[in-house]
Amino acid sequence: MNQEEKAKRYDWLLNHAQQIERQINRVTKLPLEETLQDLDSKEYSPDNQAKINSLKQQLERINEEVKALMRGL
Repeated sequence: MNQEEKAKRYDWLLNHAQQIERQINRVTKLPLEETLQDLDSKEYSPDNQAKINSLKQQLERINEEVKALMRGL
């Protein structure tokens, strides 16, 4: 992969990461009263927590690919 392709891939990865961050921010949290009453202070319902975990895994993969691109520069 040449430098121009790496730059395009890097830009795409950062754009994709921003989209994922926006998706994470749109996931509905539990009401604060419920969160404070829970000993584990869970912010999300089990279904929404699964969504959050999946999105965070995607972000981690993007971060790893960005690191790999940067090592190759």
